[in-house]
Amino acid sequence: MVIALAGVVAVLISTVMSNPLQSFADQSRRAELVDKATVALNRMSRDVRLAVPNSLSASSSQIRLLSIAAAGRYRANQPDPSGPRVDPPQCTQAGASCNIDILSPIEPTESSTPHWLVIYNTGVGELAAVTSPSVISPKVFTWSSGVLSATLQNFRFKYASPQHRFYLAREVIGFRCDANGRLWRSVSANLDGSSAVESLVVDSIAPGGCSFSYDPGTSSRSGLVTLRLSLSQDDEVITLLQQVHVDNAP
Repeated sequence: MVIALAGVVAVLISTVMSNPLQSFADQSRRAELVDKATVALNRMSRDVRLAVPNSLSASSSQIRLLSIAAAGRYRANQPDPSGPRVDPPQCTQAGASCNIDILSPIEPTESSTPHWLVIYNTGVGELAAVTSPSVISPKVFTWSSGVLSATLQNFRFKYASPQHRFYLAREVIGFRCDANGRLWRSVSANLDGSSAVESLVVDSIAPGGCSFSYDPGTSSRSGLVTLRLSLSQDDEVITLLQQVHVDNAP
C-alpha cells in the first residue's frame, strides 16, 4: 500500500512540476540567445557609428568600413614655406615635412602611429587609391602639438572640405557571416582589407539568419544600416533586428 501510494504521489508531482520546469529551461535558453544576439549587434553598431563618412559598404552577409581614430578641423597648409596657404592641402615640397595645422581639439591629442588622412570623401570608390590627387593620403600622418605631419612628396588632396573637416584612420573593420553559422569581426591594417585578423563575435546563427543591408543616403544626410541576426539552439530560434544611422556628411 505504501509503495503504491508513493508511486501515485510521485506521478502526480512529476506531472505537475514538469511543465513549469520545462518552461523555465525554455525561458533560460531564450534569454541566453537574446543576450548573445544583443551583444553581437551592439558590437557591430559601435563600429558602424565610427565609420569614416561614405566608407561603409555592405552585402547580404558582410560589412566593411574605415574606422575613425580621430577627427577635427584643419587649416589650409603652406606647402612652400615662402608661398601662400592652399586648400585643399598639398604635400609638394621635396625633402620637407608636410604640415597641416589642426584648428579644433582632437582626441587623442597626439599619436606617433601612422594614419590615413581623409578629407572630403564623397563615396566608397574614392577610397580605392591613394595616388595623388586623392581624398585619402598614404598611411603616413602622425600628429602632436596641434599639427598633422608626414614625410610625403608629390601628393595633394582631391577636394577642399567646405567645413575644413578631416578624419584620421588606421584600421579597416569588417564583419562577415560564414556558412557554419558564425559571425566574425576582422581588423586589417591595409586599405583593401587584406591580411586581416579575425575574432569570433557570435555562433549558433540559424541557417539564413544573418543579413545586412545599407542605404547610403547622400553626402548631406545619414545612411541607414539594417542588421538582422537569428540565433538557434535546441529548436529554439530568436530574431533581433537593429538599425544604425551613419553620418555621411564629409
